[in-house]
Amino acid sequence: MTKKTPEKTPNEQEVNDVNDEQDQTSVLPIDPGDYFDQNDNFDFDESIVIDSVAMMSLEINSANDGHTIGESGRYFVHEGSLCQIYRLDDPEKRYGGETGSVAMKVINDQFPDEKDISRLENEYNVLRYLANRDAAGGALNQTLRNGAAAIYLDWLDGNTLKEWIRSFHSVRASSWTMNSDNDGRKKILSVVKNTTWSLLDIHDAGVVHNNIRADHIIIKTDEKCSIKFISFGSASFLPRSDKNSNTDKRKDLISLGFIFYEIISGKSSLHTDHRQPLFLTSDYSSGSEEVSSVEEGQHDATQLYVSHIEVLSDLASRIPISFMKMIMALIESKMTARRYQSVNEVYQDLDHPNTFLNNSEIRPYIGKIKFPHDKLFGRNDHLSSIMNVCQRMNSARPSEMILVSGHSGTGKSTLVNHVGKILVKMGVNFTSGKFDQLQQAKPLSTIIDAFDGYFSEVMQSGQDVINKTKTSLLKALGSGVGVLTRIIPRLCAVMGISATDPVQIGFNDAQNRLKYLFESMISAIATPSQPLVLFLDDLQWADISSLQLIKSTLTNSENKCFLCIGSYRENEISNDHPFAEFLSDIITRKIPITKIELGNIDRTNVNALVSDVICTPELETKPLTDIVYRKTGGNILFVIQFLQSLHSEGLLLFSLDSECWKWDSAEIETKTIPNDVIRLLVGKITTLPLHMQYILKLLSCIGSVCAESTLRLLINDIDHDCTDESKKASDKESDFFSSLKVAIDEGLVNKEGSSYHFTHDQVQSVAYSLIPRDERDLLHLQIGSVILKNMPNHERGNIFFVAMNQLNRGKSVMDDDMKEWVAELNLKAGREAISLSAFRNSASFFEAGISLLGSSCWDKNYKLSLQLHNFYAEVEFCNGHFDEVNRVTKIIIEQAKSFSDKTRAYLTFIKTLGAQRNLNNAAEVALAALGDLGEPIQHSDMGSLLRTVHVFAKMKDSQFLALKEMDDDMKRAAMKLLLVLAQFGFQIKSNHFPFALNRMLELTLIYGVCEESCAALAIISFVTCGIHGDWNGSSRTGEIALLLLERLQANEYACIVTSLVNIAKSWTEPLGLIVKQLFFSYKIGMQTGAIHDAMISACGYCYNSFFSGVDLLTLEKDIRRFRVQMSEYKQITSLHQLTPLAQTVLNLIGHSENPIELT
Repeated sequence: MTKKTPEKTPNEQEVNDVNDEQDQTSVLPIDPGDYFDQNDNFDFDESIVIDSVAMMSLEINSANDGHTIGESGRYFVHEGSLCQIYRLDDPEKRYGGETGSVAMKVINDQFPDEKDISRLENEYNVLRYLANRDAAGGALNQTLRNGAAAIYLDWLDGNTLKEWIRSFHSVRASSWTMNSDNDGRKKILSVVKNTTWSLLDIHDAGVVHNNIRADHIIIKTDEKCSIKFISFGSASFLPRSDKNSNTDKRKDLISLGFIFYEIISGKSSLHTDHRQPLFLTSDYSSGSEEVSSVEEGQHDATQLYVSHIEVLSDLASRIPISFMKMIMALIESKMTARRYQSVNEVYQDLDHPNTFLNNSEIRPYIGKIKFPHDKLFGRNDHLSSIMNVCQRMNSARPSEMILVSGHSGTGKSTLVNHVGKILVKMGVNFTSGKFDQLQQAKPLSTIIDAFDGYFSEVMQSGQDVINKTKTSLLKALGSGVGVLTRIIPRLCAVMGISATDPVQIGFNDAQNRLKYLFESMISAIATPSQPLVLFLDDLQWADISSLQLIKSTLTNSENKCFLCIGSYRENEISNDHPFAEFLSDIITRKIPITKIELGNIDRTNVNALVSDVICTPELETKPLTDIVYRKTGGNILFVIQFLQSLHSEGLLLFSLDSECWKWDSAEIETKTIPNDVIRLLVGKITTLPLHMQYILKLLSCIGSVCAESTLRLLINDIDHDCTDESKKASDKESDFFSSLKVAIDEGLVNKEGSSYHFTHDQVQSVAYSLIPRDERDLLHLQIGSVILKNMPNHERGNIFFVAMNQLNRGKSVMDDDMKEWVAELNLKAGREAISLSAFRNSASFFEAGISLLGSSCWDKNYKLSLQLHNFYAEVEFCNGHFDEVNRVTKIIIEQAKSFSDKTRAYLTFIKTLGAQRNLNNAAEVALAALGDLGEPIQHSDMGSLLRTVHVFAKMKDSQFLALKEMDDDMKRAAMKLLLVLAQFGFQIKSNHFPFALNRMLELTLIYGVCEESCAALAIISFVTCGIHGDWNGSSRTGEIALLLLERLQANEYACIVTSLVNIAKSWTEPLGLIVKQLFFSYKIGMQTGAIHDAMISACGYCYNSFFSGVDLLTLEKDIRRFRVQMSEYKQITSLHQLTPLAQTVLNLIGHSENPIELT
């Protein structure tokens, strides 16, 4: 059979070795003249061989294109692993070509093995045999020169089909269908038909190609789209007596089906894996058949076509079902019993397209297994219990909590998210966050993500909602809203402001400030008209900072209409687990808790699930359900993965002939099934191609969720042995995301918006466990480095914590220089975590930095070591880990080179002793440190102090404000130590108190003012008025303290200064004014986290309110609220001071059960 095609014209064309994905484009310094000349005898007897090389479309149209080698008119086109390809200008057609150019293929190796050379000879012989066929180019001649074989071929006109497919789909949407694009449909049908005709031409000549691929087909880029096949190195001849047999043609027919798949879908039909052979199974025949290498010359590598399930999934949404049945029959899918016996049968069908295109609908979901993400099975009672609690939230009730527990795979998340959809329809604000096992170093990230999502919804709800939310937040938070804008990015958009750095205050104060502001935010946005429900998933992985923040919110009686729903795996919570402590605390505080325990579902509900998955009546699915239930025990995750496994292995398949699902119960029964979902997932993942396994492992290292933008960074920047380095970035991305699509079809990964996430934590856990430890650490290090490299310079938030978490996990594969660099980054990360008041997380960063520097850190990295140790000790003090503080501060004091370097450690150590009520020891250490500073330790009494106070009282404002700011670091350190000594001295009633204050005033007069000067003056104002009755001196000292506070903007001391000064003023000024000032001081203290000072203000406010004659019912509510806060923040001294007044007010309004007993 022959057919005439238009006259060929000289054109460009690229010739490609079959292993095109590993080819190099570099030019070797060789001259083709070394391998042949025009006088050579082209006949040679050796039946020696090489691999064929595919022709591709490098457009080389002139002498200025390509790489010129040797004499003029010879151009280097391509180099594969075995051959080099040249284009030779031949205008006089001396080599026998018809186009004015010829292609020359030369073996690279001068000592090739027999297989290599015999392949080249085979290609030459087959093409000579097909000389009169238009389906292939001509072979012109062959030569042997200096031991290297070469052949001449016709230079063909056109592009590879692979390139044509890429070009065709590049200008069409990913949702392209044949029914929506008439021109595209005509073009597709023309290419499909012409490809079939050319293959029919080859088969009719008695030749089987055996290596059909899209880059082994040349398409002429004109309206006719004529097709020629190339790369005949693996071709074979049909026996003359059996030319009509289908046996030898079967591989070509299957390959033709996959070529159709590529043309229509735009995706490669081949999965490449360079580390282990992959085999075709019963999809192709009743027995197993190894795929012959399509990468001829790469004898240790094989390729496997994509699964028939993937073919169905990709084609169902693009082409009519009748056309799809044709392709599935070609690739010999079990989904249809039909089989093509020859290419002629295919061509006959294609020659009458109306039979499979007209009146044939596209059915995108046919044959797909679809797991219901929005349905519940066997959970109606649990759903009712949750909804009953939710419906109470609009009655201004105090906060409540629902805890949903159960083993992995019981559907906890699905249940609560289903509730969330119902609540949103009811007008309830529902927001959620999920804790991640690999991201516990990211402080508060889950809560931040949840409320970022909430404020994102606010921004999409219209200007009225935005304005209402903004007003409520400003009223509740005041200037403190700026602190939260830095933590919750979307809050900036709602408030219409930029994120601002909060006022720098002490660590404990910062932690208290965040709690207060977060609680106030909840109170502002959770209202009876719009209650707030917060769902926190996987609490067994919650960081301690998040648990503490949620606990403080739940225990705040001021918060109404707020419900927190948490889910956790009860079998992963031990008695010493942080969540166990959290649960014990909220139970002790009598927070209403509703507990819901989920187990496996029963057989009836498993049948309902199976029926829903395969869209088959429940009566018909009962036999399958019996097996599924017996194998899985009704664990929902196990059921889903088991069904997916049966589908992937062809034991549960969709029949395109009868258009229904079928399964072989006997075969499923005999199949060995793992007895738990973990082993099933291990088996499933390890049988995937290695490049797909790598993708899942990469995802698992990042966490349960990964943004697509992050993945795109990692694809091209992380080297791994499953990726061809010669590939373009766009090709790598395409292959990567195509494989992710397969993982989605396999039920392992989901995509929501622009993020990918594992369908279940267990999938992530299994994928992660399959990575060898050394490879895992290297992968973490690479991921962290890539994220850090691509992170914007201004970004120091969630992304930075993600990068640091990855880097720290790669410690074992770092060299010394990298360890030092990462230690410096840990210092930055720890300080950033401090700004979020996440002291447990910050401690882990500082500790990681110290461990990276090693035992000789003080000699090699003194400055960095000093900073890391100081910060570590300070945050551990905030965490209450006093033994660790004592250990670390001892190291600092021993290793520090100067006393100024020891000051921070001394202060931290002294505060630790004070927190443990070792006040005398704390005072002694402070005195010793002052002695080391050179401060004279003298005896002082209140008389000495009062004399110094009189000096200040006589100063005019202008004189005092003229004092310079203290610039002596040693004296500044002394002022800090003296203030601590004064506080402890006052509590133990020792002479240290007047000595410390007297010396602070002296230092202020001599060396200048500093922040601690404000606190000293305020304390003196309070003491001289209330204890010694010096009202004039007290008033003047207080005025000076307030002037200095404003001058220095000493925010850390703002609350205590204003509080003590106004309490002192209550002896001389109207109480109504004092009450307002004290309430203002209280608000400042709460907003800056100075809880101890705020509670002093609260006490002063209540007592002065009582004496000013305010309404007692109003005062009783205020006292009750303050006492709850004092109890919550463990301010026992203030609580004891306020209790007598509380009892007095209760007695006066008649609300006391026992008037003579304090309650």
